[in-house]
Amino acid sequence: MIRLLALVLLAAALVACGQQAPTPARHPAPAPGPQAVASKGGFDATARAFVELVIATDDQAVKLLDAGAEHARKPELRRFAGDLAAARRAEAASLREILGAERIPYVDNHAGHDMPGMPTEAELLALAAADDFDAEFTRLTRAHLTESTTVARSGVDAIADPATRSAAEAMVAERAAALTSLDALG
Repeated sequence: MIRLLALVLLAAALVACGQQAPTPARHPAPAPGPQAVASKGGFDATARAFVELVIATDDQAVKLLDAGAEHARKPELRRFAGDLAAARRAEAASLREILGAERIPYVDNHAGHDMPGMPTEAELLALAAADDFDAEFTRLTRAHLTESTTVARSGVDAIADPATRSAAEAMVAERAAALTSLDALG
């Protein structure tokens, strides 16, 4: 049942991706044509939407994690945040490489969206002013890890492209380990 729900959520996100108008000043619309058709490896619209969603989420998560690395009271939480920020940067870079291999420009169809697990600018501002920074940081980080795990699992189930599916599988494992580490920090 949870797997079905995750697939439904991914499908809804993919449909929403297709309905979003591009941000005119920041990202030109991709040219119609080849990117809508699967490549030899199976990279199709589902894989592309997944990659673009994860990059957008990772980019916002890095802002959260950088704040944690700089402002968390507990040194171990600062280290955790710094390590996780580095992991998100590396993940986003590898996903951009997948798009590059397909000769598809990255388009941020999610700028300004309020999606579960993707810290918003308002949440980041509230975090900076929080009475208990560590507790609020932990809450937002847990939401990011939990929701991005759901997206990654959906990707594992829905994506045919081997490189993208492999990235989704790695995301599931990495997020499980990160959640375990976060839980250990208290």
